[in-house]
Amino acid sequence: MMRLIHQYKLAAALVLWLALPWLGGGSAAADSLEAAPSPVSYQHIVRHDPNFSIHLVTIDLGDPRVSARVARGGPDPDGDGPWTTTLLPVSEIAAREGFDIAINGDFFIAKSTHDIEGPKTGYVRGLFASPEGMAMTDGQLWHRGTNEHPYLGITTNHLARLFEGGRTEPTAAGLCEIVAGGQILVQEGKPLEYRSAFATNRHPRTAVGLNRAGSRLLLMVVDGRQPKLSIGMTLHELSQEMMRLGCASAINLDGGGSTTLVYRDPATHALKVLNSPSDTRERSVADALGITVHAPLPAPKD
Repeated sequence: MMRLIHQYKLAAALVLWLALPWLGGGSAAADSLEAAPSPVSYQHIVRHDPNFSIHLVTIDLGDPRVSARVARGGPDPDGDGPWTTTLLPVSEIAAREGFDIAINGDFFIAKSTHDIEGPKTGYVRGLFASPEGMAMTDGQLWHRGTNEHPYLGITTNHLARLFEGGRTEPTAAGLCEIVAGGQILVQEGKPLEYRSAFATNRHPRTAVGLNRAGSRLLLMVVDGRQPKLSIGMTLHELSQEMMRLGCASAINLDGGGSTTLVYRDPATHALKVLNSPSDTRERSVADALGITVHAPLPAPKD
């Protein structure tokens, strides 16, 4: 009799265990998957005296739910001519490409346009343009550049590396994405110093930092030219900030009025510009570095 009761209890326990997923209990594997941390973190840092508004996004490139990609503004407007893209706001590039996070990319030149800051900037949608450095998307090098600009490369095995311009042939480095910058800020864990007026004056800045393994990407956007909100940073201040955040290497991308961070709101799924562009509106740019995330995004809070 006791044996029959024991067998009955075992059978009942088995039925209950099989029914748990349908009852909402789920399995241990499902619970573990749901509890997996997001591969993205976001932080907005506000400081005073002096005023700084800093947006940080950290991305785990090793997480299979994440992919990084470089996208040009518009298509090549003149075939074999000197221009390789047309200008477009970062938010429109992100919407077209399905990015969840995006920042402006390389310094660029545009047809018949001078660098005018503010609402009357000449950098508007549709202008013929080209990045100053190299640019690659999905393994296709669509702009080689005329200067030896340093660049950020994403490898086919989802790691990020910084390269000094002109020293490495991108097709030999196993790269599938390239966005160029102006200056390397941190190299092998040490800051680099620059003494030009561009470096020592405070401007809005966009920068990317990496950990030593190249598996973690830090996107930093610093607003500037708005004294009540944020005065911008020198390159020295930017490199020190990257060092403080633990970056083993970092690069300065285009800044000034181009500085933009676009982020998909997890509540509404709409793309939003989180920072405050110094032109008072988004500036159109030549290319963007975008991140697609197949996981919940953290809410953009201070």
